[in-house]
Amino acid sequence: MGSIHEKSSVRPRAQVFELLVECRFITCTKEDCPIWKQRKSLSIEKKHEFAMRLNAEEINNILAQYDCCYEKRLSDLNQW
Repeated sequence: MGSIHEKSSVRPRAQVFELLVECRFITCTKEDCPIWKQRKSLSIEKKHEFAMRLNAEEINNILAQYDCCYEKRLSDLNQW
């Protein structure tokens, strides 16, 4: 299975910005999220600035971690 962000039509930087604004899972915790602190503490303008300053490797790392989190949370949901 390919990664979630590879299947998305949204550009990677825009997807990181979306994740900065809001996690797709309400159970997001700071322990397993590389951008939790920024999501909780930055204004929308600062979130945009943060996303724009990231280099390609940082973006890919954030999205790769998100893919793992996404798959884990889907798996957890399917166990109900």
